[in-house]
Amino acid sequence: MKRSKGMTLVELLIAMGLSAMIMASTFVIVQFSSSTYDSTSDMIVENNNTYDAVSIINQYIRSTSFCSVSDNGKSLYVTVDRSTFGGNAGEKHTIRLAFDVNDKILFIDRMDGTEQMVVSKEITNIEWTIKGGGVKYKVLGLSESGETKTLVSGYAYKRGQ
Repeated sequence: MKRSKGMTLVELLIAMGLSAMIMASTFVIVQFSSSTYDSTSDMIVENNNTYDAVSIINQYIRSTSFCSVSDNGKSLYVTVDRSTFGGNAGEKHTIRLAFDVNDKILFIDRMDGTEQMVVSKEITNIEWTIKGGGVKYKVLGLSESGETKTLVSGYAYKRGQ
């Protein structure tokens, strides 16, 4: 009896089934990797934005000669040298770091008619406290589960000029 070359129907079905399982598992791994990459990228962007916001807040507080909290703790007024943002050295100017409750943003208002500069978005609250020779602050946001979490907190010492 002469044996024919090729595969039987059962062998072909088994090979196709194994190939389908391998392709499905590869698709699941690629999809998981893609979602992990996206969430990591979002976290990096959020961390960079937080770092930038803290740097800006600290810069203004550290260069202030006077600061006060108002608007029910939503605004921090700091008096800085105009050279801090491109003006003449020696001239003092008050700016406001404020939290907009409606738009959920932290912004800087130079209080000179120029456009407000957005420092951070999608925060739920900010707490300013003047302590000793500086300002203690805490920026709050929502976690993915909907609970309030601290995005950033810190203390900046007023050096003055």
